[in-house]
Amino acid sequence: MTVDFLIRNWALVVASILATGILVFVLVRLYRESDRGQLGNLVRELQGRYKAVARAQKGLDKASERLDGLRENAPTVKPRHVEEAGESVEDALLLLNNANDQVLIAEKDVRQLILDEYPPDRQEALRQKYLNRDPGSPVADLT
Repeated sequence: MTVDFLIRNWALVVASILATGILVFVLVRLYRESDRGQLGNLVRELQGRYKAVARAQKGLDKASERLDGLRENAPTVKPRHVEEAGESVEDALLLLNNANDQVLIAEKDVRQLILDEYPPDRQEALRQKYLNRDPGSPVADLT
């Protein structure tokens, strides 16, 4: 292309740039609304929930260690501090329970999408890939 061509057809150049941007936008929207796009979004949300459980478990471990340390030094520690540490352990346990519940909800959403949108011959493979929880999983077993 020459500069002369661009000067004479500037509107065509601008329109082609805008059309390309609109086409990319439409393609991204179509992908997000597709089965694969929805599954990807739900799986990312599930992974975020797993990380939240790991953070909650770490917080519970830290609060429990602090409480144990304060109980060991009970004669020299104010009772109020031991009480507050006990309450923080209870709060951390509630947060962990809440995070585990959120994981169960996210797993249900992924499972439901797989059942609704994918053919039966692919469902088991997708469930194994995205919902197979191994013993080292960050989801805490509270039973």
